[in-house]
Amino acid sequence: MAHDVLVSATAPRPTGRRNARLGQTVGDMVRSLAIVLALVGVLVAVTYTSQSADVPRVDVATAQAQAQRQAPFELSTWTPGPGDVATSVRWQATGASGGVPVWHIGYLLDGSEYLQLAQSATVEVGFVPEQTAGGKPQGEVSLGGVRWLRFESAGRRSLVGIENGVTTVVSGTLPWSEIEAAATSVRKSR
Repeated sequence: MAHDVLVSATAPRPTGRRNARLGQTVGDMVRSLAIVLALVGVLVAVTYTSQSADVPRVDVATAQAQAQRQAPFELSTWTPGPGDVATSVRWQATGASGGVPVWHIGYLLDGSEYLQLAQSATVEVGFVPEQTAGGKPQGEVSLGGVRWLRFESAGRRSLVGIENGVTTVVSGTLPWSEIEAAATSVRKSR
């Protein structure tokens, strides 16, 4: 059974209604887009929160008092300068300390430079490379009668001192003179 479909060959007939979109111009589109962008801008301005995180501040004295009760040696620290902020402090083993706890204090100096102190009684050979960021030996220096070994890696300088079985590492992004001044000012907690 065949179905015959009759297709008219005549042109479509207008309905009498004018299509309103035919009269729009590029200018109308630009104005509409400007209104939408203005609304998005208002939403962004109202809901924007700065992504710059505040520098975390830690209480070194309290952590040091707690760690000192467990430490088999006198923990060291130094007195930070007026613009220096303690950003990290911990008494825990690291990946290269062989399960022996490490005393660590990290400071942000003047908002851009980093300085840290690490101490441990570990005898693991990987501890110094870990704390110096794989630094290469650069000789030694004597500061205040204490012998320090110099290590340097990309963007980081470290001084390593070993005394009475305790390894102390002072390192950071500072120039050598400031790293040496920090190492000289390291003091025992007791």
